[in-house]
Parts: sequence; C-alpha cells; structure tokens
Amino acid sequence: MVYIIEIAEHFKIIEHTKKVVKLILLSGGVSGIITCVLGYFLGSGESDYDFESIQLHQWLGIITTLVVFGAYFLKEKDNQFYKPSLGLLFILLSATGHMGGNLTHGSTYLTQYAPIKFNEHPNEFERPEITSIEEAQVFGDLVYPILETKCISCHNEEKKKGNLSLTNKASILKGGKNGTFVVAGNSGKSSFVERISLPHHHDDIMPPEGKKPLSDQDIALITFWIDQGMGSFDTTLVALSPDEKLEEIALQRLGFKASKSSYAFEAIDPAIITQLKENHFEIRELIVGSNALDVSISKQIDIHQDIQALEPIKNNILWLDLKEQEVNGEDLKKIGQYTHLVKLNLSKTSIQDNDLMALKGLQNLEVINLHSTNISDEGLEILKGMPSIKKIYSWNTNVGKRLAEVK
Repeated sequence: MVYIIEIAEHFKIIEHTKKVVKLILLSGGVSGIITCVLGYFLGSGESDYDFESIQLHQWLGIITTLVVFGAYFLKEKDNQFYKPSLGLLFILLSATGHMGGNLTHGSTYLTQYAPIKFNEHPNEFERPEITSIEEAQVFGDLVYPILETKCISCHNEEKKKGNLSLTNKASILKGGKNGTFVVAGNSGKSSFVERISLPHHHDDIMPPEGKKPLSDQDIALITFWIDQGMGSFDTTLVALSPDEKLEEIALQRLGFKASKSSYAFEAIDPAIITQLKENHFEIRELIVGSNALDVSISKQIDIHQDIQALEPIKNNILWLDLKEQEVNGEDLKKIGQYTHLVKLNLSKTSIQDNDLMALKGLQNLEVINLHSTNISDEGLEILKGMPSIKKIYSWNTNVGKRLAEVK
C-alpha cells in the first residue's frame, strides 16, 4: 500500500500523504514484531520444519521488521535515504514471503505447475510421457502424482511433518515418527494407508482437515501398490494384472475413458498387423484382449502414401504417434476419420493452423501434442472448440508470439 501511495503522490494524483504512510509503516512494524514472536514459538523446540530454512526465514523476518521501522523514521525526517529504504524493503518482503511459501508449500510451489520445468531440484520420480500402457509404472505414473498434489507440500525436505519426507525413495522407505510408512505386501500394517483412511474429522488424518482429502480411487491405487506391487518403485501395471475395477481407475488416470470391457472393437486380421509392422509401423495392444491399439512409426516414412495402410484398423486406434513425420493437411483429413482416437502426437511436424480443422470431428480426442510445430493461437482456438480436449502440449510453437509482438 505504501508503494501505491508514494507512486500516486509522485505523479500528483494525491497529496499530503505523509501521515497515512507513517501510519501504514508503523502498523506494519508492529505486525512484524508480533509475527516474529509467534514465528519464534512455532519454530522453537521440536519442529517439522527444516532447521536451516526456518532460521533463514526467521532472520529475514526480523531484518524486514527493522527496515520497516527504519523507513518509518526516515519518512518522519524526510531523509534522502527513505526511498532507497523502500526498495530494500521490497526485496526483503519478497525474499521473506518466498521463504515462508517454501516452508508451507514446499520449494517447488511456484514452478510445480508451470508449463516449463525449471528443474531446480532433480526429481528421481519424474517420468517421461508414456507411449503405451505397457510402460506405465504403478508408483511413478499412478501413485506419485497423488503424493505430489496432495502430500508433498507437508512432507518435503524443507518441511518434514511427522519427520516424514516423500520426495525420494530412501525417505519413503524410512518413514516417519508414526510407524513404518510402507510395509511391502501388507497395506493393513502400513501407517500410510492407516492415516489416509481415517475419518475426515480425525486429528491424525492425512492430509489434515482443511486440505483436499484423498479420494477412494486414490486410496485404492495406493493400497494396490503396497499389496500387489509390494511397494516397488519400478513395477509396471500390466505385470500385476489388476482387476477390472482397478484397471478402469488406472486407465482413467492415464488418459483413457473406460476399461477394456467398454471397448467394442472388432478383432483385426493378424496378416494386416504383420504387413503394417513390415512397413515400419509399431503396433501395440493397449490392453490385452481389448483390440485397442497404440500406433507409432519406427523411422521416417512416406507418410502421405503409407498412412493409407492404416485404413483397415482406423476404428481400433486410440493412440497415434506421428512425431517427426512430414504430416500435412491431407493426412490429417484421413486421421480425422479415426473416430476412437484419444491421444495424438504431431510434434515436430509441418502442420499449420488450418490443418487442425480436419480433427474437429474427433469426439474422443483428449490429448494432442503440438510441440515444435508452427501452430499459433489460431490453431489453439480451433482446438478449444472441441469439448473432449483435456491437454494440449504447445511448447516451442508460435502460441503467444502475436501477443508478445503487440506488446
């Protein structure tokens, strides 16, 4: 507020603000003292927070409070160092607030959902985008995303609530002060499952009351990982043969809409599959017995000619990967007839905005990758008109460049 008032006075929008500014600074200084005292009590003794982090936050808070009072007295005397003190105060407020955010939400709270990954701290659980269901790991692709969104803000290296961190394998296996966190093969003896299954108003429930609780599906996936996956960090989903209910949950989390029992795809002549594989198409069945296919290309081909070869199986294709192929608008018109297509990768192709019009009829398309193409905001507007679309990958494209040029 002080900055707004000072700027307004500088441009003569308002006048005679000295008393108001002094009152705000004095109030801020008093609030700073109270906050420092309460913070000291919170951080003293046994604490869930990292000692070095809370010490730094504490000292930044004390220095910020002192600078607030300094600015107050400089304003009183109309000292030439008053405005520089406001600049210093701005830096201190930003640093102190950021450190507080790190303690409360974890060190990645600012960048976790950013479109660009800054990789400030390497994440050993980070997984590449999977290209088939066979690649899906129970922990990395199904369980860890739950921890990342609902647990790690309280259980990280800076803030170890209950002396528990969930940021790496060693910490998860070590557990916290409330018993063995994960007992391989026995979710009933794992404090993890016990705590997330408590009644919503229980004092020991994870996450605590006031934060979004884990859903029944979340708990089912975690229990499955411990009981059937033996708490392994590398076990794949297909290796465990989940029952139909678990399979449906997993497919939904991985970008599908239903289990194999919901697919009404006809069987394909094996000779057709063999011929396509000889033409450098890689074809995998997403779920055994479903006849739902994941199709990609193993090398550069004449896509304009060879894409016609997919015509006999077009109604069975759910995932299609055409990255780095010379795809054009005519090719997309053919793809626009793949009525069950859910996921389409067009990264590093030469497609243009108008070419995307050919996909408007794909009522099941949920994910499209346009990374490193010439697509702009106009192309995104076309996709926005498709209600089924959930994710668009548009890094290294012309999206947003027009706005930047205008600015």
